[in-house]
Amino acid sequence: MQVAIEHLEIGKGIYTITDLALILKMPKSRVRYWVNIYLRGDLPKITKFRYNFNPSQGIFMTFNSLLELYVFERLRQKGHSKKKILQSYEAIANFYKTRYPFTLKNIITAGNLILLDHEGDIINADKTFQLNLKEILLPYIEKIEFDNEGKAKRFFPIGKNKSVVIDPQIQFGAPTIAGTRINVINLVEEFDSGDTKETLSKLYNLNIDEINDAIEFAHAA
Repeated sequence: MQVAIEHLEIGKGIYTITDLALILKMPKSRVRYWVNIYLRGDLPKITKFRYNFNPSQGIFMTFNSLLELYVFERLRQKGHSKKKILQSYEAIANFYKTRYPFTLKNIITAGNLILLDHEGDIINADKTFQLNLKEILLPYIEKIEFDNEGKAKRFFPIGKNKSVVIDPQIQFGAPTIAGTRINVINLVEEFDSGDTKETLSKLYNLNIDEINDAIEFAHAA
């Protein structure tokens, strides 16, 4: 079986397990579990694609893989089984001919089913793709910003009303302050070392709310 391999490219972002744990606010052990079970285990069997690169130097993933893990975690929190998630993943991947089906804007959840919004119709994202008219409860990718084609563009780990953003086009996808190239982790390290918010505000030309957002993100449990 020939397997295509993810490669490092500018604009895709580059993340280690430690990076993913920081951004997704998950224990490293759980991130490592998702990476081993999904990105290195089940998903390549479905898409014939390897989602990590440079294995001799460690495990690295891209922005899209980060978002996939975010969605997997959200689905599990909603009570969906691994079997149902993988069935839906395979159905959507095949339907849209994509290796990253859970980064599409039109993926939603409803009740105890994982659904797909396709051209105005709500259908079961499983093997049968039968129409399902159950009420849509809640989009589960509310922290993701999409481009005009409905593909994931940016991720706001603590919400779109906050200034911290993960943009694969900026600083290799490191957390930054939206509209800038300022690395949030570097900023907070200076704060933790004793610089005041006022000093950092003047130094980086940021307002206090942006400083507070950076601290909230970096110090979140």
